[in-house]
Amino acid sequence: MKKLKVIALFVCLLAGFTFAEDYYWPRTYYVSAGFGAQVSKGDFNDRVLTGKDTAGVKGDIHPPSIAFTAAPDFMVGVNLGAFTFGLGFQYWKSEQDIIGFPEDSYQQDVRIWRAGLEVTYNLFYPEFFQIGLGAGYSYSSVKSENSAFFGSDVYDSEFMGSAVAFIANIHYYITENLAMVPAIKIYENWFKNVHCSRIDNNDLDPYLWQSFVFASVSVQYQF
Repeated sequence: MKKLKVIALFVCLLAGFTFAEDYYWPRTYYVSAGFGAQVSKGDFNDRVLTGKDTAGVKGDIHPPSIAFTAAPDFMVGVNLGAFTFGLGFQYWKSEQDIIGFPEDSYQQDVRIWRAGLEVTYNLFYPEFFQIGLGAGYSYSSVKSENSAFFGSDVYDSEFMGSAVAFIANIHYYITENLAMVPAIKIYENWFKNVHCSRIDNNDLDPYLWQSFVFASVSVQYQF
């Protein structure tokens, strides 16, 4: 619910900037689509979790290593003077090593998606070459197939949590409306709960911390 309130507040502020009759900053809208790759390191790579079902039966939940994965990067938003506000979404599914087994001995399909808000300030605005520095907040989900073991029963598991992001990008405007945007986004993720059908939602204490470094190149169209 808190995440929905944050997103709703952001949208309301964005709408206020967008539809205000008296505004002082030049305004354009934009959409962008790109592709990139990310590497990851943190508690996922070091810890196998234990959990109990309602009958008290213990099981092991194995996170994925997520050593390397690709993902598209979609953005929509508005430019207000030198500031850029955006809503972003990433999704990808790939085969990854599952922690707690000898290396390369057990791999499963892992789905990662991330949705969030980004704000950047563009140095050298309004030149055709701009450097953007900013921050973001996002919600993340990492789902692994056949990674929770309760005796002879095997289940999918899903880790859910939030992240703050540190963002650096470059806008190179080929035309007034079209730009190439290489970017690096560093996500510091804390996963607060894990779900599998055997135990439903299980709060994690302590949280699992995981760092993601995502590098991408996008094409942006503004209007």
